[in-house]
Parts: sequence; structure tokens; C-alpha cells
Amino acid sequence: MSKALVRKSIKRFREAFIGGIEGIVNASEIYVESIDEDPKNADIFKEKCGDWIPASAWSGFEAVGRKWMHPKLLMGGMADRKKNTLVKRLPYSVQERVFSGDRFECLTQGGKTLKVDLLEATYEQAEQICDGGTIRSIAAQKAYIESKPAETINAEVLPYTITDKGEFMPRRNSKYTKAELMRIIKGM
Repeated sequence: MSKALVRKSIKRFREAFIGGIEGIVNASEIYVESIDEDPKNADIFKEKCGDWIPASAWSGFEAVGRKWMHPKLLMGGMADRKKNTLVKRLPYSVQERVFSGDRFECLTQGGKTLKVDLLEATYEQAEQICDGGTIRSIAAQKAYIESKPAETINAEVLPYTITDKGEFMPRRNSKYTKAELMRIIKGM
């Protein structure tokens, strides 16, 4: 397949995919109109469309139709499911900003701020920036960072100790090769 043909196929794919997303948004709005008229209509939709749509999808359609959730989140939106959940909790207007490539301030450990695209951010950065249903201010991010316990590093327990007098004391059930003992002795 030539590069020109691939580019043309990609263009057609994108157009069809975007049309599909627009169709899902339209279908979601129709669903919301129907259940607003009578909440029992939800059961009728599930029954009549159950051959194509799993029961678990209907809450997502309602969220998209009510503009509680960006349609890209319905399809997964982000590779990291935990980040996807963080963004779902944000207001729709902020979700729009996320998917349009807006950058949000992120406080670093050194006290500087970075402009971060949440689609490209690590989960830890996204968690620091997103607080439930809001975007944290720099002051709130500082408080968040300071509230997190410092990571402790557990030192590996050696199978021996060297006493204050420079004596070698093996721990129970320890075995050493001649080369290991020579290395230990040279280090003393």
C-alpha cells in the first residue's frame, strides 16, 4: 500500500470515527430526552437495544447526553484507567479543556511550576493536579505534596555484620564462598 493511499485511508478512518463519536453524542442526547420524559423509558431502551449495547453502557450514555462526561471518556479516553477516572470526576468544561490540549500548572518538588497536559502527565502528576471534582491551585498542590508521607527506603539486610571492633559476625544460616569472604575482608 502506498503512502498516499495510507494517508487517504487514515483521513477516511478519522472522518468515519469522528462521525461515529458525533453519532454517539446525538444518540446519548436522544436517550436523555426520552428518560427525562419518563424514567421508565430507560428500561425500554435497554430491552430494545440490548442486542447491540451492553447494560453497563447506559449510564455512560446518560452522562454523555447530560454533558457530565466528555464522549472521549466513554471510549476510554486515556490509556491509564486511573487517570481516566480522575478526569471523569472533573466538570464537563474542564474535561473539554483536557481533551483540547490545555495545560495545567503542576508544582514540582523543587517549588517550580510546569505546564502539564493531563493526557501526557503521569498518574501521580494528574492526581496532584486533580482534586476530586476540581483542579487544585498551586497552594493546594503544595499542601497535597506536604501531606503525603515521605517515602522510606528500606536498606537491604546483609547476611553479616561488622562490629565496632572490626570483627566479622555472620548471621544464622549464612553461607559464603571463598571469593565473597575475600571481598568482605578486603572491605574491612
